[in-house]
Amino acid sequence: MTRDYSSRGLNRARYLVAGQSANHMVPHRSASAVRNGQLPSGLSSLKDLDFMDPANPFFLTDRALHSAGQYIGRVAPLSTGTFSKRPGNVILCDSGGLQYGRDPKLWQGDASREWSLRFLEANADEAITLDVPTRVITPGILPFDSFNTALATTVDNNRYFARHRSAPVRFLSVLQGETAAEALTWYQAVKTHPFEGWAFGGSLRVDYVHIVSMVLRLIAAGLLDPERNRLHFLGVSSLSHAVMLSALQVALRPHLGDDAFQITFDTSSPSKLGMVGKMFGYADLSPTSFTMAIFYPPSGHVHADWASPFPVKSSRISEALNISDLCAPAWTRQHGWDELGNAIVTHHNVESLLRGIDDANSIMELPSAWAVDHAPAHVIRAYRALKTMFDHSDPLAHVRRFRGDFSKL
Repeated sequence: MTRDYSSRGLNRARYLVAGQSANHMVPHRSASAVRNGQLPSGLSSLKDLDFMDPANPFFLTDRALHSAGQYIGRVAPLSTGTFSKRPGNVILCDSGGLQYGRDPKLWQGDASREWSLRFLEANADEAITLDVPTRVITPGILPFDSFNTALATTVDNNRYFARHRSAPVRFLSVLQGETAAEALTWYQAVKTHPFEGWAFGGSLRVDYVHIVSMVLRLIAAGLLDPERNRLHFLGVSSLSHAVMLSALQVALRPHLGDDAFQITFDTSSPSKLGMVGKMFGYADLSPTSFTMAIFYPPSGHVHADWASPFPVKSSRISEALNISDLCAPAWTRQHGWDELGNAIVTHHNVESLLRGIDDANSIMELPSAWAVDHAPAHVIRAYRALKTMFDHSDPLAHVRRFRGDFSKL
C-alpha cells in the first residue's frame, strides 16, 4: 500500500525535499536510456521513482522545493519531471540567491532579476524572493562584500519583483541576518514589500527566541495574516527542528484564527547523502537520542551481483530491491551507484526522512508523561514552550525561560 505523507498530521509543519535536477529528470526519462532498459525487477517503470505522482506504488508527498539556482541562465523551459507543477501539488521554488552569492560572476543586475522572476513564475506555485544570503558575504569580493550591499541588493530585488510580477505565484520575502541587530535592520528594510509570506534564512533561523520575537513583530505589524500565511525555514530538517516548527504552527494557527497558516522547511539531505554513498535508516528516538540513523550500505562496483536485500527497511522501495539493484560496474565512480542507483537511494532517503519526521511528531503529540520514554527531556520542554506560548501574557518572556533547552537542539 502506498504511504501518503501529505495526509499525515495536517496540523504539522511540512518538510519539503530540495529537489535536484537529476532527480527531477530520471523518473521521466525513457527506460531504454537507463541501463539499456534493464530495470530492477522491483520497479515496473522509472515513473515509480516520481514520489509526487499520486499513482506512485511506494510513497507520495504533495510538497517539494526546487531551486532556480541549478538552472541560472537557462532559456528553454524545463522538461516535465518530478518537481513540475501539477494539480494537487505545491512546488516552492528557491530563487537562486545562494548561487549568485557564491559565484558573483553570475550576477547581472536587472537581467538576473528578470531571469529569476520569470523562472519562478513559470515553475513555482510558491517562491522565495531573490535575496543575497548573509552567509555568503565575502569582504573584498564585489558585489556582495558587506551586509549593507547584500541588503541593498535584496531590497532592489524585492522592488523589481513587486513592480514586474505577472503570474499568480505566492512570494515569500526572506528574513536574513547573522546577529540580532542585523536581523532587525534587515526586517525593517524588507517589510515595505511584504509579499505573501516569509522565509527565515541566516544563522538565526534555528534560534527560537529570535524566531518568536520576529513572529511577534510580524503579527503586531499586520504582516502575518490570511493574505501572508506562509513561513518557510531554509536549510532545516533535523528531527528536533521539525517538531519545534510543528509546535510553532500549532500555537500560531488558533492565535491567528487561520487554519490554513502553514510552516514549511527544507533540505537537500536525501540526495546529498546518496552522493556520498549514505542512506537514512529509521529514526532513533529515545530519552538520549532524537536523530535519524545514517549508514553506509555496500556500494562498490564489486557488489553489482550481490543479491542481498537492503539492510534497512525504512522505506517501501527498500522492501522491493536488493543491493545489486543499486550497483552498476564502473571503476571510474567514487562508489558503485550509477544514475539509477542514486535515484533509488534518494527516493529511499526522502521517504525515510519523511517517516522519521512523522514518527518524531507522533512522539511529541503524546502526553509528556509518555513522551519521556521516547524523547529527550529538553526536546519535550522546548516543544511545550512553543506550543503553549500564547497561553502566557508575555509569549516571548515565556519562551526565553527555556533558552537552555533550545540551545541543546
